[in-house]
Amino acid sequence: MKTDRIEKVKHSLELDEKLDSQLNDWKAQKIGALAIMMVIVLTALGLFGNGLLSAKKVEKADITLEYERFLRHTNEMDIQWRLTQERRPVFRIPIDYLSQFKIEKIVPEGYKTQLAGAYVTYTFDADQPAGAIIHFYLTPQQTGSVAGVWAVDSEHFQIKHFIYP
Repeated sequence: MKTDRIEKVKHSLELDEKLDSQLNDWKAQKIGALAIMMVIVLTALGLFGNGLLSAKKVEKADITLEYERFLRHTNEMDIQWRLTQERRPVFRIPIDYLSQFKIEKIVPEGYKTQLAGAYVTYTFDADQPAGAIIHFYLTPQQTGSVAGVWAVDSEHFQIKHFIYP
């Protein structure tokens, strides 16, 4: 916006109108409004939780992993594993990763837990049928970035989260 487009009113009062300052203020308001709109759009898309930007899906061999990359502190999340072949899966999860979360529950039940080195191993007792879904429900206990490599049988999956306060 240029000052020559603003109508200057001639009057008898001695006022310092500071039109340049007003123009700068209007520009700042427009930039602020755009920034707020960007935050609203990114929020709707999932930057701060569930949505397109947050949802992550990884497929390897006959295993599909689905989880959220962006989480809220102390809000429960679901790490979902889908098995396309009948098997008795073994999950190896780094202790460093699990120390950032509280395990709420694992579905289905019927698994053995073992601590081996720097990993916690979950071995399911019965063969899971083709198409079975296994859920790990976890609650973040800290904020910031969390990453870990889960091993399911012989496949490795990199899982990364950012946890907002």
